[in-house]
Amino acid sequence: MLEAVLSERNRRKVVAVSAATASMLVMAMAGGTVIWAAGAGQERADGLRLNAAAQRAPAPAPSSSPDLGPMPAAKAFLQAKDPERKVSRHVEDVRRSGSYLRVYTDLKERDANSRSAISLCEWTVEYLRRHLGELEPVVFVHAGESDNGHVVLANKQSADDDCRVGKTP
Repeated sequence: MLEAVLSERNRRKVVAVSAATASMLVMAMAGGTVIWAAGAGQERADGLRLNAAAQRAPAPAPSSSPDLGPMPAAKAFLQAKDPERKVSRHVEDVRRSGSYLRVYTDLKERDANSRSAISLCEWTVEYLRRHLGELEPVVFVHAGESDNGHVVLANKQSADDDCRVGKTP
């Protein structure tokens, strides 16, 4: 009986099956090591991120968000700031564009630095600070579309800005 098991033909089968099993076992162990190592690195990275986040201000930072699109809550905030709608009636759309907010209006290019444009800019800055926790909000208030595109009427790009745009030659 032992001779039958150890016959040349059966011996080859046993060797082939053993080799295949050993190969699968080695690959499974290597894959587990890679998954384990990747997980350990991820935990370390997560810990570093949490530590860094704890050292920053507790407010959320939407500016790091890649979100793009309409901001109906911001538009509603602007309307609430202006119950008589003298200024907010000019707002056509408010959209997040990367790390900043754009307010599209029906105002004309000649309305750059106008009271309406500046008010919309200041109110949008207030919205970003109060409701989204932005520490350094960036805002652009745009005129209605023209041959020059949507011209910027007012903007705030840093803490030093007062929402007024500079003169262009």
